[in-house]
Amino acid sequence: MEIRDAVPSDASTVAAVARESWHGAYDDLLGPETVARTVEEWYAPESIREEIGTAAAGGSACFLVAVDDGEVVGFTNGGAARDWASDPDDPDAFLSRLYVAPGRWGEGIGTRLTAHLARRLRAAGHERVWLEVFAANERARAFYTSLGFTRIGHVTETFGGTDVATLHLAAPLDAVVDATTEPR
Repeated sequence: MEIRDAVPSDASTVAAVARESWHGAYDDLLGPETVARTVEEWYAPESIREEIGTAAAGGSACFLVAVDDGEVVGFTNGGAARDWASDPDDPDAFLSRLYVAPGRWGEGIGTRLTAHLARRLRAAGHERVWLEVFAANERARAFYTSLGFTRIGHVTETFGGTDVATLHLAAPLDAVVDATTEPR
């Protein structure tokens, strides 16, 4: 398993992982049609290519992929929160996305991706990272809690006419790095 910076040629496989992950995690919550529309809007390969290009250009953004036997099986991206959220003075980092192909859930790929992203964010001078997660996504909530994330707020978002409770979680990057460090 290799964790590396994404390159533009990864865009289609990243989009496929996003589609599989969203359907696996959110069909019961949002419905397959809403999931399909959301994925089509948010994870079009052209958009992913642009995000990868932004990350490759430097600055705060980071876009990583997990590759196993030549195949992208997961991805994460994030950067300075001020680049993702509405508060331009936010000093924290933001974990925007973390998705693993459903057939690979439970293998530690998400943990490895999170570890690499956390180290990058910490090296960029950030001390804390926050993220958003659907309250009903118990698997993801348990995962983030195991890495030291705690609830700092919540909002309600609407997807295809369905109101969805979304939690804001945050953790010190040192705690995330410590939680994801493999024992020696």
